[in-house]
Amino acid sequence: MLILGLGGLGYKDASAAVVRDGRIVAAVAEERLTRTKHQGGYPALAIDACLRMAGAGLADVDHVAVANNPWLALREKILAWYGHGFFESPEFRAYHIFHDEIHATLRYLKSLEDLRAGRGGRFHVVRHHLAHLASSFLASPHEHAALLDMDGRGELSTSAQGEGRGAGIEVFRVDHMPNSLGLLHGAVSDYLGFTGQGDEFRVMSISTQGEPTHLDRFQQVVRLAADGAYELDRSYFTYREGMAALSDRFTQVFGPRRLPGEPVLQRHRDLAASLQRAIEGAVLHAARHLRERTRADALCFAGGVAFNWLANGRIAAEGPFRHVYVNSMAGDDGTAVGAALHVWAEQTGARPEPLGTAALGPAIEESAAEDVLRSVRARFERVADPAAAAAARIAAGEIVGWVQGRAEFGPRCLGKRAILADPSRADVKARLLREVKPREDHHTFALSLAEEAAGQVFASGRPSPWMLLWDTVRPERRAELACVVSPAGTARWHSVTSQREPAFHQLLAAFSARTGRLPALLNTSLNLPGRPPALDTRDALQVFATTGVDALFVGPYVVTK
Repeated sequence: MLILGLGGLGYKDASAAVVRDGRIVAAVAEERLTRTKHQGGYPALAIDACLRMAGAGLADVDHVAVANNPWLALREKILAWYGHGFFESPEFRAYHIFHDEIHATLRYLKSLEDLRAGRGGRFHVVRHHLAHLASSFLASPHEHAALLDMDGRGELSTSAQGEGRGAGIEVFRVDHMPNSLGLLHGAVSDYLGFTGQGDEFRVMSISTQGEPTHLDRFQQVVRLAADGAYELDRSYFTYREGMAALSDRFTQVFGPRRLPGEPVLQRHRDLAASLQRAIEGAVLHAARHLRERTRADALCFAGGVAFNWLANGRIAAEGPFRHVYVNSMAGDDGTAVGAALHVWAEQTGARPEPLGTAALGPAIEESAAEDVLRSVRARFERVADPAAAAAARIAAGEIVGWVQGRAEFGPRCLGKRAILADPSRADVKARLLREVKPREDHHTFALSLAEEAAGQVFASGRPSPWMLLWDTVRPERRAELACVVSPAGTARWHSVTSQREPAFHQLLAAFSARTGRLPALLNTSLNLPGRPPALDTRDALQVFATTGVDALFVGPYVVTK
């Protein structure tokens, strides 16, 4: 059985995925192909790419699963503009529909109707929150788990709670606008001067340098309620077209906003720390309720808030669950996989195969890579052992681009499209910040570490295969990992195994053998500012040519300047 999943929202993070006989065989976000970050709309390029990877065409698709009810957003917009009498009003003319921003939504719906044609009961619309829950639980190794989705907004829902057993998912709570932790985080990020889409991670980063001195007031903004729920005090917000903005009351209580480009003061760090603690409190509140209700040993967490690795770390360290599962598909693009897995489970009554790797995107083929390198007259050579060659350069203080195999699905760089450096050298980190990845000092880089060495670095010993957990670094290891350790002594990290990421694991082992140190590297995504991570050889060459990356490894080839 071949199932095509479509995910994301109409306005951002469009994606596609293919599940064949219960196994995820392909998944890619539209942004990777258009090179426009958070690309929305109908994922036409992603659909084509996924079907090519699956060796199939649209005629071979047995079921289509769409992770959204697109009519809800359209209905909400129409009612906001014209009221309930819209369809009887003189404004109901094609001119208005096709000359307003709703045009793109209708084109999206038209494309879905084309997919629906002739499929009858084989075209399925999966609610957004259910697709999130399925993307975590049905991709996990856990037969029984508590399920939690916390998001900005998808359709009209903002969070959901449930329980998974075998192939089934029971949803027993769904929250709706305006109660949204994701939109709260986005609105406060704007208030703190971080106005780009997805800039919430910057606020999360500066929170590690502050003290939660305003926590009592933020706990009035986010009030914990019965059954693991929370409620936002609406007097602090205004809402328009499904988005949240802070009201005048917020600035009266918390002071003037920071404008983009202004210095980040301690006051801003303390506000960020207070927000972060309030969000963590709401997540832990929900987790504890779920544990009491389900008695499950595992929690499967999804939605945009699940990318908050500080909250994830607290759930793992302080929460009531033995296992906390958050995978690389927690965001809106991952709903394509979730919808497809849900339909598979619904149609067959069987659990899908657990997610083994995030490498679900298009591959770099050796012959195609060489053709591109020759066409642009790059200076390159073929090396017998790319891992050993890259390790030697990194050990010598170089910054290296690493492009191997199939691209990762999701925003985390997990050793397929990466920029790598020695995690101990402050001079290399300074050059990385200056010439390759300009970013604030408070936004620490991630650590990739061979999983078998985790016990030497972290006390807990918990694996972190998707780079979505932090842990406390042992004091005796902090100097060796100085470039990735936060002022609080923690690191966001990625556990690498030879089974899941063999080429990357080989590189870590080669670096350790050469230096006599840990099999560990500083890891950041291979991309230019404001652009999605590289997908193919040409994307990687653009990053290499326009930044201070010293060498680029593409398959067996090394490109130098």
